[in-house]
Amino acid sequence: MFKKSLVITGLSLLVSLGASAQEWAEEAKAEVVPETVGTSSVQRAARSMSLFNDLSLGVRLIDPSMPLRPIKRSPVMAPSLSIMDHTLYFATSCDGCILRMLNEDGEVEYEIEIPENTSTLTLPYYLCGEYELQILRGNYCFFGIVEL
Repeated sequence: MFKKSLVITGLSLLVSLGASAQEWAEEAKAEVVPETVGTSSVQRAARSMSLFNDLSLGVRLIDPSMPLRPIKRSPVMAPSLSIMDHTLYFATSCDGCILRMLNEDGEVEYEIEIPENTSTLTLPYYLCGEYELQILRGNYCFFGIVEL
């Protein structure tokens, strides 16, 4: 009997926490985004709709002339990550990978080896504008465009 009441109490607590998180997210969406120069109303509305922006990453070989390992049955899995402001949130492990931020001229402005067991990584605040984010793993380069 005690176990059942404990489980029911735990479930009700979980439901109430989920409801509180959902209310918080709705309040955050409803906040007015201050107008900034050069930002369209569509961009402002898109930013207010989601707290986190999931990054869609492409993949390419760093050096196509390098001999490949035997062909695998499944394609290489791209890292899964999101960004909010200057903070990256890793849903999959990128331990030991190199993270690069390239400016519009293709020059590396920031580079770091991702430490083990990293779930979040804050980018320097001097990075501002549009960048190509690259994650280098072996001979693979996962890349996507981010706006900071």
